[in-house]
Amino acid sequence: MKQRKNKLISLTLALALALSLFAGVPAYAENTQPPAAPAPLTGTDPATENGDGDTTDDETVTATATPSPEPTPSPAANNIFIINYDVGGGFGAHLRPGEKADISITVSDEWGFLTEAGLRGRINSAAFSGKDAIATKRDDATYKFEFKDITYNGGTNEFTFDVITEDGNEARELIPLSLTIIQCAEAIEPTPAPTPAPAEVPKIMVKDFSFGGTSVEAGKEFTLELTLFTTSGNTDLEDVMVGLTFPADTKSITLASGSMNTYVGTMAPSSTKVISYKMVTDATMDPGSVGITVQLTSKNGEAASSPISIPVTQPERFEITNMEAPETMMFGEEGYLSVTYVNKGKSAINNLTAEIQGDNLANPGQSQFLGNVAAGTENAVDFSVIAAAEGTITGKVILTYENAKGETTTLEKEFTCTVEAMPVYDDPGMMDPGMMDPTMGEDVNAGMPIWGWALIVVGVGAVAAVVVVVMRKKQKAKKLAQLEDEDEDI
Repeated sequence: MKQRKNKLISLTLALALALSLFAGVPAYAENTQPPAAPAPLTGTDPATENGDGDTTDDETVTATATPSPEPTPSPAANNIFIINYDVGGGFGAHLRPGEKADISITVSDEWGFLTEAGLRGRINSAAFSGKDAIATKRDDATYKFEFKDITYNGGTNEFTFDVITEDGNEARELIPLSLTIIQCAEAIEPTPAPTPAPAEVPKIMVKDFSFGGTSVEAGKEFTLELTLFTTSGNTDLEDVMVGLTFPADTKSITLASGSMNTYVGTMAPSSTKVISYKMVTDATMDPGSVGITVQLTSKNGEAASSPISIPVTQPERFEITNMEAPETMMFGEEGYLSVTYVNKGKSAINNLTAEIQGDNLANPGQSQFLGNVAAGTENAVDFSVIAAAEGTITGKVILTYENAKGETTTLEKEFTCTVEAMPVYDDPGMMDPGMMDPTMGEDVNAGMPIWGWALIVVGVGAVAAVVVVVMRKKQKAKKLAQLEDEDEDI
């Protein structure tokens, strides 16, 4: 009975020891060895007796000591990993092959921190090249690697470097680390430049020209201005030149100064340029138009020519050369006024009209249309003059005509005439005795009859009129000869 009881106690103790051992087994980190389990205590229980109260020799009692707490395991030497990274530099949004950047990498290394190790990073990738980076140790058991001026060579965006342990309490092998740099990008194919449009060279022409009016006067200098114009295009006209060509069969117009060829230079599309020439016409040329051809050339454009025409007129030389008007006339008499005019110019005078106006005229407003007067022509116009009252007649003759330019011009010539009262001979006492006929009072039959005296008076008047007409014609012929001589001298 005692023997069975002792076996039961021993079995209970063994089970309790096993449970205690199982509950006290600690968990160990990878690559660490657990401590050796304590050796079980064995021996004879002095209190064990047989049924008689004596101990038995064939019974043993096994006892186990209480286990002590296990120490915290140290970190593994290769337990190092990347926490984050940063890429900086002037490369823009992407890091392309051939560009440089600064790459900062932060790693966690508790083993290195505990062993007070220093870390160095060395690039181990053909995609990147640069110098080693010395890591900076931080208080939170992290290290920061600063890779400066790293060149991205392309091929891949995996940045691989070896962690080298230096100056620690314990040695450690190289540990490779790798990360993907998402900023890396292969070279982008450049966008092909668009094919340039074919050159469209503008054309050049004479847009406008001017010479100071509607015509130029022969023998006088004037300025010819040409306005050049280029049409639309996409390129400039280069080395633009302007030349003038005068008529080959005449010397009616020449340059007063300067050159007939003018260098303009470059002209952009749709642009204008004004150039000028000092010119003069021949004083002896006939009125008309002079044609000039403007030649336009350039280095890269088409040559062009533009004809222009310049009207030329002769100066006006239409004059009133003489006026014959009565200085004194009797009231009631009719006098005559004659105006002589001449065209000394080389252009015709057109639509000539003559009119007489004045004060104390009984017949004012007389007008005559004389037509056209050719160059070198002289003529005269006559008016009758009748006084409206005794006193003085103050009047003028107005000649109106159109010159070669189509302009209306007037010439005026004034005159005066004294109007006296008609003498009265009815009172014999009013007659001068010296003027009295000594035969008055005698028999009329003894002398010449009255009608004879009347015929004598009429004959004398007719002779006087003929003399006046002849003298006028001689004066006109003499003046015309003088004018012809003056024209020959010109």
